[in-house]
Amino acid sequence: MTLRSFRPVQRRRSLAAAVLAVLTSAPAFAGTPAPLYHLVTLDAPGGSAVIAQDINDAGQVVGRYLDADFNARAALWDPDGTLHDLDLPGAGDAAATAINNAGQVVGTFNDYEHPQAALLWDPAVSTEPVVITAGPNEFVEALDIGDGGEVVGGFGLPAQERAFVWTGATGLVDYGLQDEGLEFQQARWSAVNASGRLVGHWNQHSSNVHATVGDVGVASVMGMSKMSEAFASIATAVNDAGVVVGLGLAIDAPKLVPVVLDADGFSEIAGATLDQDNGCAAAINASGTIVGSAGIGSASGCVPGLKAWVRRDGTVYDLYDVVDDHGPFTRFQIARAINADGVIVGAGLDADEQVRSFKLVPIGDTVFADGFDG
Repeated sequence: MTLRSFRPVQRRRSLAAAVLAVLTSAPAFAGTPAPLYHLVTLDAPGGSAVIAQDINDAGQVVGRYLDADFNARAALWDPDGTLHDLDLPGAGDAAATAINNAGQVVGTFNDYEHPQAALLWDPAVSTEPVVITAGPNEFVEALDIGDGGEVVGGFGLPAQERAFVWTGATGLVDYGLQDEGLEFQQARWSAVNASGRLVGHWNQHSSNVHATVGDVGVASVMGMSKMSEAFASIATAVNDAGVVVGLGLAIDAPKLVPVVLDADGFSEIAGATLDQDNGCAAAINASGTIVGSAGIGSASGCVPGLKAWVRRDGTVYDLYDVVDDHGPFTRFQIARAINADGVIVGAGLDADEQVRSFKLVPIGDTVFADGFDG
């Protein structure tokens, strides 16, 4: 990834100092402590390439896997590991991307005849999904769902993506771009919290990316801060307290690193790149525990890398070092999501370099004690 070269370092340092000093003050970098997590492998009998995307506070996990015919199936795992294929509106490939605390699930569906649609599964209403579409030839990508049922993400024509919010009452509402006059600009929401706070980013190309913020019910896209507008940054997640995490340009090198963002700017999460050059923060729970990936290569978003990490109680841990068993995994690549109980889901590789997904349950936590037996 090529990043822009202008870097007024002194201004960045003063802005960064104001951003959540408690979360971003230098932590002790963990060596090899006693196991902190119990490993549970998320499986799809007869399937492969399992990718877990999200977990809610009830312990339900959503994602996708490839079936025996290599079709992508949208999947939900119960807390005990039982797998459910989510119903589709027809033949095609699908993936579940997020689940809220009411058990509502969103995802994507592609029948390869029409533009990609978003799907909403609501178990309180029907097993059949609601199909969310936009205008002719426009795709819809659902990336998160709020506890009130607000579906958020991006939609539009290729290379012309715009941020949206969908609700059952309003349908799909176009939240637009931050600057309608800026050529080749795109925007999308990555996450929404219980208060309706929206976070995401806009971009023109892979190196010109900037964190954004908004609110459900106000159809506009706003810059996160002056600092995020001046420097590469992406907001990936927001907890119910309004703390935002993601990626931002490092102070000392032209690399994207895990950061905490707010209206004053963004600041690096010390130690969260582990021994790599770059990384991302993928999720944050209610208590402020953050998870992500390190060594993400040249991608511009929060993607699988070479290692997965967690920051809890002021310390950053390489998750591969703090599990009670590695199971089939030769390495972890990313921790994608974390719930209120501190249960983490993510992905890694096995000895055959095949993608596998995991659930990590905190050892000593009541969730573990009540029967997560792997």
